[in-house]
Amino acid sequence: MGLCDMNKKPALIHMVAHILGGLAFLTIPILLSPRPSHMPFFSRPTLRDLLANVLMLVIFYLNYYFFIPRLYFRKKEVLYFTIIALGFLAISYAPSLMTGYIPWNASRELHPTVLSGLQTNPRMVDDAAYLTQVKHSIFLYMAVVLFSILLRIRTKLLSTETMKHVAELGILKNQINPHFLFNTLNNIYAYAIKEEAQITATSVLKLSGMMRYVVTETGKQFVSLEKEIMYTDDYIDLQKMRLTRSMHLSYAVIGRVDQLTIAPIILMPFIENAFKHGVNPDRESYISIRIEITDNNLELVVENQKVKTSPEQHTKSGVGVENTKSRLELLYPKKHSLVIRDDESHHRVRLNLILA
Repeated sequence: MGLCDMNKKPALIHMVAHILGGLAFLTIPILLSPRPSHMPFFSRPTLRDLLANVLMLVIFYLNYYFFIPRLYFRKKEVLYFTIIALGFLAISYAPSLMTGYIPWNASRELHPTVLSGLQTNPRMVDDAAYLTQVKHSIFLYMAVVLFSILLRIRTKLLSTETMKHVAELGILKNQINPHFLFNTLNNIYAYAIKEEAQITATSVLKLSGMMRYVVTETGKQFVSLEKEIMYTDDYIDLQKMRLTRSMHLSYAVIGRVDQLTIAPIILMPFIENAFKHGVNPDRESYISIRIEITDNNLELVVENQKVKTSPEQHTKSGVGVENTKSRLELLYPKKHSLVIRDDESHHRVRLNLILA
């Protein structure tokens, strides 16, 4: 059995489990509904409960895969609970109306012994009678919503824990031989100074600082904005070494960067992406990078002309950006906006962050 088949097997088991669970849920009204001997197998109340369960199944998956992650986790509680309330109304009334059952005439179908225990106001009798008939669907709907929330929270916690372990493993791998790496770079720097190769020495020093920053700072949730900007400066200075006259680069940092913090390497994927797709020594092109800080607001605007580069770079370029989008959602909920405009010849990114 190949690795691909091994990866597909758990997904197939998961899908089959969902299908079987859904079918079992839908058979509840058919198998468990009380039914007098004279009543047909698929009576109107049974069909009503079956439709209610179908709607609940749809709401469960919409809630699990869309409403909870897009609304509940993003602090849009008012909109989320409004949708849940509309779902409640749909479960309460839509199945009855779809089976030709008028809720406000519910009292006519109740047994006289039930009617005798209700108040005599016709409107109240109808409401109470109808609620008596659909209360099991109402309770089941509340259980379905609560279960989907708990299941989604559990999944998110497990995902967060997994990401934490992966990050810790990555940090561990990066720290296997840091002393050897830095000692080697320091030796190269010393030789460059000795041979009076100033550009080489400066480049090695910048590269050493960048790698030290990655090893020591990226394990933290937030770092000094000043350090992050210094890392970006060094990266761009090293990129300049390979640029030709056909490449026009504009880079500016505006505003004060002290006393603010930012998630490490949160800006770099967008800048790196511009160099991946915007540098070709055989063609005229440009890259524009602007970072502006106003109070605790940071705006990054990266724009580049797209030129043909190696196919290998194109296949790898989207991974860092997609991971960064996930980090932004996790670390800056309701505190960021990201707009990416991409066409055949230009790529533009505008990122706004509210910093601590």
